[in-house]
Amino acid sequence: MNPWEEISLSDYENHMSLSSVNQLQAMNKMMKFQFEAYPVTSAIVFGVAGGNGLEHVNMKKYSKIYGIDINNVYLNNVKKRYSFMEDILECKRIDLTCEPDMLPEAELVIANLVIEYVGLEPFKKRNS
Repeated sequence: MNPWEEISLSDYENHMSLSSVNQLQAMNKMMKFQFEAYPVTSAIVFGVAGGNGLEHVNMKKYSKIYGIDINNVYLNNVKKRYSFMEDILECKRIDLTCEPDMLPEAELVIANLVIEYVGLEPFKKRNS
């Protein structure tokens, strides 16, 4: 079992939002820029966790957003939190270390922290 499947979403989000860590807030600002900056209609968010940043998706601009994570509990939370996006948001449980060929295609790739967590080589296998 992957360690990311054992970390509760609340533990992860609480840790990431601590003022001493400040990553949840930083990632949210980065994703706002990323979703707005490029003339694309599809995006893939690696390590979507609880969906932080998805509130910045312009639903008139995007036709498809893929949320990718290894943790099904995280993905179920994203589906609930962003149920209003059900027409464009598709969540997929994929282990990038051994299932990169299962990834869908998208014009924009958002992988803000996933490379740090899974390593560059598994990421490059599918995206080269």
